[in-house]
Amino acid sequence: MALQKCPLIVFLICAAVLVTGCVQQSVPQQPESAISTPAGTSPTADTGTLVPQFDAYAEKTFNQSGVPGMAVAIVKDDTVVYLRCFGVSNVTTQEPVGPDTRFQLASISKSMTATMIASMVGNGELSWDDTIASVYPGFRLSDPYVTEHVTFRDLLSHRSGLPEYGSDELQNEFQYSRQEIMDRLRYLGLPGSFRSSYAYSNIGITIAGEAAAMKAGKPFGDLVAERIFVPAGMHNTSARFADFTAATDRVEPYPLQEGTPVAGPLMNDDINSPAGGVSSTISDMVQYARLQADGGSVDGIRVVNASALRDTHTPQFVRTYSGTGMTGAGLGWNTYLDNGRSRVEKDGSFSQGIGTLITVWPEEKMALVVLTNRFPEGNIVTGSISNGWNDLYYNGRIGKDWYGEAEKGMQAWFDRMSPEPVQQPVNPQSPRDLAYYTGSYTQDYYGTVRVVEESGTLLVYTGHSTTPFSLEPFDGDTFREASAEVLVKFTPGTGTSAAGVWFTRYDTPGRNGSFVRVTP
Repeated sequence: MALQKCPLIVFLICAAVLVTGCVQQSVPQQPESAISTPAGTSPTADTGTLVPQFDAYAEKTFNQSGVPGMAVAIVKDDTVVYLRCFGVSNVTTQEPVGPDTRFQLASISKSMTATMIASMVGNGELSWDDTIASVYPGFRLSDPYVTEHVTFRDLLSHRSGLPEYGSDELQNEFQYSRQEIMDRLRYLGLPGSFRSSYAYSNIGITIAGEAAAMKAGKPFGDLVAERIFVPAGMHNTSARFADFTAATDRVEPYPLQEGTPVAGPLMNDDINSPAGGVSSTISDMVQYARLQADGGSVDGIRVVNASALRDTHTPQFVRTYSGTGMTGAGLGWNTYLDNGRSRVEKDGSFSQGIGTLITVWPEEKMALVVLTNRFPEGNIVTGSISNGWNDLYYNGRIGKDWYGEAEKGMQAWFDRMSPEPVQQPVNPQSPRDLAYYTGSYTQDYYGTVRVVEESGTLLVYTGHSTTPFSLEPFDGDTFREASAEVLVKFTPGTGTSAAGVWFTRYDTPGRNGSFVRVTP
């Protein structure tokens, strides 16, 4: 793959640009490729005859991607019709990917949180329309009305009004704990209209998962295991990062980079575990796929009430609509309608090297899972493989270059991530003595940043982070972050020090990048 990228784009993907690299986070879902199935066509009768064609397609797609390791499975009518592992879990040791190799699932975790809550809804312990405040007394958003009325349904379908990816930076850049993040949500603006706008939110799913755990009186990790993993026979699946790192057979993730793949830092998503912290194997994901495709049962065991599970697959918010199709948000899932046929999907990605996808065709009692250990190539592979199987199943052939389409879509996403270059001033002024800018600056939402001078360079420490990013002079009291064209502007004070500072990178919807100096 030859994505055209630059350091600025890599910065925007990362949660923070640091002196030694990036602390990375879940990234926005890659643009979806619409599956086009002619109206009136019916599934190919014999799934078994399609498997050899699909296997060749999966192998070709894997080989052209550069992804180190991949695992793929398809279930149909409660039967595993395809399961194959490709490549290696570790480029250095060349350990092969196997059925019990553990992958981080990233945002597929959201569907598991919704499925866990569905088990409680089915048992009468909760309702989708119960308010969060009714079970989570300390919960508070910036709008009192939304605080009082937002429900599990609202949060799981991303229609609460929270800004897209709001508070992710508090976890990844400021290194705050889950409770610290929850406490700061009251200062996070709600730019979206309550129940009439969509914005993808990790913290929204985490709030829903935590509220359900409070209702059950046990930690989220225990609850999701008790309600979903154990009864479904998913014995190598966990919502705790420590269980992933302790696994003797697990993948190393490989992030965006040129040349020979080098393993990236592992992403510890315990803080947002309900949104992205689950790890699993392809063997266990077969069990999960069977549960989703067969109405909540596995091996004759009713894990989730069928009606409650169906609710998670049902659009709660319509995002786009045309004469032949619709995209929407279910509860923890993305929902699609193509020429009268429905499917639900949840993809997952960590920018340090994870790309995953589960697709379910509920009416066909069919599901597909793809797990990979590279970003962004893994994201391209997962969608390509799912679309290829859809083509084969409904049309008997693969009618489009899905890999090429996905690659173009990913490149377009990278291009959109890149802002206009900062125009260099014609006659830039020199900065004041750097001591003028040093000190601590604060605000309610982000908390405190520290600006220090070391060896003639300004360094910025955010929150609890011990890894700074550096600033370089740009024009007078304005600096530029050294690794990207992002500006930092200090506000002149009346004495011998700056009165405040504005970070353009933190000035985003619902958030203000202005900090004021902490008075000694």
